[in-house]
Amino acid sequence: MRTGVAVLLSASVFLALGFGCEKGGGNRTAKGSSTEPMGQTEVAQPTETAMPAPKPDGTVSLKLVPENPDALTGLRAELAGTPPGARMLPENIRWFVNGVETEGGKDRLQGNDLRRDDIVHASATVAVNGQDVFLESPPVTVRNAHPETVSADLSPKTPRTGELMRVACRGRDADGDPVTFRVRWFVNDGEIPGETSETLSLKTVSKGSWVHAEVQSFDGIAAGSKMFTPKTLVVNAPPVVDRVTFTQGEGSVFSAHVMVTDPDGDPVTIRQKTLPEGVVLSGTVLTGDVSSIPPGTKAPVVLRISDGDGGDIEYSFRLTSSQK
Repeated sequence: MRTGVAVLLSASVFLALGFGCEKGGGNRTAKGSSTEPMGQTEVAQPTETAMPAPKPDGTVSLKLVPENPDALTGLRAELAGTPPGARMLPENIRWFVNGVETEGGKDRLQGNDLRRDDIVHASATVAVNGQDVFLESPPVTVRNAHPETVSADLSPKTPRTGELMRVACRGRDADGDPVTFRVRWFVNDGEIPGETSETLSLKTVSKGSWVHAEVQSFDGIAAGSKMFTPKTLVVNAPPVVDRVTFTQGEGSVFSAHVMVTDPDGDPVTIRQKTLPEGVVLSGTVLTGDVSSIPPGTKAPVVLRISDGDGGDIEYSFRLTSSQK
């Protein structure tokens, strides 16, 4: 019985040595061993089995785009570093604005839900190779939304030299900020230095010139979009009667000087339409005898004044005799 025990112990030692060689060095054979134990090591080799599904290793994450959102852009949740087989269902997304959960179940957060300086983050449960992984995005801060210039137009539509032109602007701001405008004026595509208000005097702008303006919105924080007005043609301006001066001559003779200017500098001609009897027009001067006008009556004078370029006006006044 003792002899049998010794044999069993020797066999146990031999098997232990054989298995340790295979694990550490491949097919090398231990000294003093026969080739038979090799068959035993082959039996001990692991058989081929399917590899276990990879576990999430931190490479998949949830991010919000764009990185600098505003109330115009809104936000979208996306997976970053997505391994094969990962998918995110919109209904599993939750949105938080300033720590308070808002509308969820979608991969986008509309900009009209946001305001400047809001802090937003999102969370989602993502399926990665059959496993549910909880992800949370880094927070992003909503920046100021730049204002928009919606419309810009000029008035009047047919401006004349000497008139005042205005630009009418309309804008909007997604944050609700009041919108003002910065204006640049141009005549024949050349900028007028120093003209930045919403009005422009055409005193020195001649007829035939094209005027337009560039308008840019401003919300008190940042400048917004720009817009050009349509170009507007400065048309011919008619003559202007400044005043009529009377001079008493010898006896009952008088003269009346019609003072006329043309904003465009065009030469002006005056023609009679209606004159009292005894009154004569010569150039810009009327002469006559007061005695030809019956006492107590008002004799009408009607003149046609033209600049020769379509600027025609009628000017009228009355002569009154003071004689009794």
